[in-house]
Amino acid sequence: MALIGKVQMSVPYRITIRVSEEDLDRLMKIREISKYETISEVIRDAIKEFLEKYDQESNVKNVQVKLTSRMVENLNSVIQNGEAISIEELIRTILKEYMAQNPIKKD
Repeated sequence: MALIGKVQMSVPYRITIRVSEEDLDRLMKIREISKYETISEVIRDAIKEFLEKYDQESNVKNVQVKLTSRMVENLNSVIQNGEAISIEELIRTILKEYMAQNPIKKD
């Protein structure tokens, strides 16, 4: 782990990238409305999601789901009530409960 200033860094490698002003603005907005403290955290999380999606050796498979604004609002209110920590975690919980109540029957 590298020590930068008084902050201990658990990520030992640095990558420099260039992004458009529009993308930077979008990243800043995501940081402002989310759990992230820095844009670097947003980018690291995005890289992790990308790697999970395309890593063929992973047991976890990433699925993209399009939700209506209303559905997202409903999920966010559950999160704000403290019943989940993220939309992803909440959707996984809902699916697990559904699958437990409706097991797939094999022929």
